[in-house]
Amino acid sequence: MIESSVVFWASAAVQAVALVVLLGRLRGISASRRRYCYPVLSVLGVSLVGTVLIALGVGTGVGGTSLDAPGLVDDLIAYSVLWSITALLAGESRRMVGVFVVLPVIQVVAFNGGVLLGGAAGLVGLFVMVVGQVLLAYLLLGRVWERAQRVPDRQRLLHWKARNLLLFLIGMLIAFSLLSVAQVFDEFVVSTVGAYMDLLIRVGFAGFLFANVDAIEVDEAGDELLGAVRPEADHDRPDAAGGD
Repeated sequence: MIESSVVFWASAAVQAVALVVLLGRLRGISASRRRYCYPVLSVLGVSLVGTVLIALGVGTGVGGTSLDAPGLVDDLIAYSVLWSITALLAGESRRMVGVFVVLPVIQVVAFNGGVLLGGAAGLVGLFVMVVGQVLLAYLLLGRVWERAQRVPDRQRLLHWKARNLLLFLIGMLIAFSLLSVAQVFDEFVVSTVGAYMDLLIRVGFAGFLFANVDAIEVDEAGDELLGAVRPEADHDRPDAAGGD
């Protein structure tokens, strides 16, 4: 049977190619929109390093446990960045974008901690992960979608596609993780499918954003990445219409 390390080396190769291609594509994107691309490229870079470390066996089985340190760091960064960018595309406030950073962190920590501890703690970790996904979906389909009505049509469509892409892919990953914890699959299947899902989420989202980056409305004079994100939208201010 093929060793799991071969799967990770193959995954690293795909990520490396994707990173090189997207870096080349970056040159054709306006300076203002590049600020939306840098975080996604960072996700790919961190994931590439983490995958190589896992393939080399570095940082896995920390302290004699099943803790996968490179994978943990990769997940913490990847899901926080991708979810926050999705909220950012809807023109959400800094506070709400922060929620989309914190919730994935809680999910990742709860899941890994639960798997590490096992027993009742494991069930709690799985519960937190699933509830977190449900809460993210609730916010995206409710409050965030309402805020998205205030952004231009093309950007709203971009947010809608990004939201659906992540909800589907990460939802599938969570379902697979639950089955893996139940030991439905052997180690090779877990490594292969897990690596494939990670590629779909990271490389897929990056390619999607780069292909549709022109839909993001920016101030070509120099928009900051979070410049469009305010504690409260202008529409929420009592004096927004110039009234007393």
